[in-house]
Amino acid sequence: MGDDAYLNSFRLILASRAFRSAGLIFMALSLPLYLLLNRISIVNVGIIYVGTALANVSVTIAIGMLGDRIGYKYSLVFGEIPALLASGILAFTRSVPLIVIATVISGSAGAPGGMRGSFSVGITPYLARIWQEPSIRIERMAQITFVASIASIGGSLLLYLHGFITRIYGDLGAFEILYHVAFILILLSFVSLTMIRRDRRQKKTTKFLRKETMKFSARVIITNVINGSAIGFSMALISAWFEIRYGVSASKIGLVFTISYITTAIGSLLASRIHISRERAVYFGSLTRILQGILLIAMAASPIFIMGSTIYIVRTVVAGFGTPIRNVVNIQGIKDEDLGTASSIQGAPSRIMQSTSGIAGYLMDYYPPLPVEIGGLIQIVGGFVYFKLLRRY
Repeated sequence: MGDDAYLNSFRLILASRAFRSAGLIFMALSLPLYLLLNRISIVNVGIIYVGTALANVSVTIAIGMLGDRIGYKYSLVFGEIPALLASGILAFTRSVPLIVIATVISGSAGAPGGMRGSFSVGITPYLARIWQEPSIRIERMAQITFVASIASIGGSLLLYLHGFITRIYGDLGAFEILYHVAFILILLSFVSLTMIRRDRRQKKTTKFLRKETMKFSARVIITNVINGSAIGFSMALISAWFEIRYGVSASKIGLVFTISYITTAIGSLLASRIHISRERAVYFGSLTRILQGILLIAMAASPIFIMGSTIYIVRTVVAGFGTPIRNVVNIQGIKDEDLGTASSIQGAPSRIMQSTSGIAGYLMDYYPPLPVEIGGLIQIVGGFVYFKLLRRY
């Protein structure tokens, strides 16, 4: 079990995840809509998000490698700076070029699901360094996911409030006011992380990764390449997809995501309460990913908003349950001294492949259900590959 002295740091991390989730989720949900409002086409929005994915990769790898050498607390702190800068730009300017730059550095590529604010560079290695037992790691990761999912409601409620603020300040003015709130929330997250206890360092004996770590990480990378491309197709522009597919307002989209974050939290709570053996963790991780893909295809085929949004909400329960389990499985074959670099390297291909959002923008302009259907099919394949490659770990 982890050192009791770190429990206060864990509480500060939970506070950070709460603040971060509310602010980052609002940015992830609102930015595609904000770009459309600034007369940027959905095709160009998709291309912008390619830049977001690639920028995210560069920051993630650099900070992950730094964490192995100076401690994962600093990975967490430095990893918060891009979102802080992006929210500041969005809060204090309406310049379209600067808004595009803020989108690129925001780190908001990928799905704006309830786990979106849970994970940042260093979080998994920091916890793994303190708690060695896999079941406790799953419990801690599930607690973080639960808190972040509940706090994500704040971000979706901010989007829901946009409709009311618009009546006074107009569409652009309403977004600008809400980005001020997001900036304050992410600043609070940053401050919380500066106060956590420094993790126990382990001497780094290699310049990059040990051979054993590289062999295991290669398996995880393959699964992440597949899943990342699925996310890029189906989820990176999901808030814009709801608007284009069903012609609904930002407030209605915000309400759907508010409910989805509650259901994501329920899934995470289940993961923390059910004891899952090491042997069965990969099975559950694989099964939940397959179910997520099936539900994506069903959502894309739904002809009306209420049906599509309901299926999306059901999918978030499955995602909330499976994500903390997979995050623990993905570090089982990593040596302690490689945790930061390996977790960053594992995540990088997923973020790179999320650049399929550029293709998704074109497809969405042509036939809105198509990119989500493609993403669902890829995620189903990814679930089977995940089980095949990682079951012996």
